[in-house]
Amino acid sequence: MQKNRSQISRVNNAQGKNFENQIMSACLGYLYEGRACIDKIPEPFGVSKKDQQTGMFKGRFFGNKKAQPDFQGTLKGGKSIIFEAKTTTKDKISLKVLSSHQEALLEKHYQLGAITAVCVGINNDFYFVPYALWRLCKEQWDRQYFTKEDLKEYKVRFNGAVNFLDFVNGNNVEFMKEFVKG
Repeated sequence: MQKNRSQISRVNNAQGKNFENQIMSACLGYLYEGRACIDKIPEPFGVSKKDQQTGMFKGRFFGNKKAQPDFQGTLKGGKSIIFEAKTTTKDKISLKVLSSHQEALLEKHYQLGAITAVCVGINNDFYFVPYALWRLCKEQWDRQYFTKEDLKEYKVRFNGAVNFLDFVNGNNVEFMKEFVKG
């Protein structure tokens, strides 16, 4: 039996929400440690109708076109950080998963010296990919995706939380030059 598009969409949405929750768990840990204060940016939402008597309302999400990158905050010492979160069950992550608006905002923050990245989940492995590498792939390589092998240097620790500031190789985002404009 083949899944219809709405079933696939629900599964993908649930997977994305789970991934974001795993990232938010790391954000809480970093806040507790005094290492960072990073917040999930709410999805664009608008109220279309409100009942004045009950306070109930109807609304809708505006979709990807106006979406901001998913997370933004500050690391200890004052450095800004902004990143998008994307996950897939496929064996590679397409560069097309970012909207043009998200790319433009990451680019602006990158140009201003913020730590910018895409937090990626590929089949239960997690990576924190510098936006500088993401844009290089798009501009100079002959393909529009990354594989796990391409990203192995940026694989992050996972303990139920996606610890995006801590790489399995022992490096930490705060001390890596490839995350900020040089």
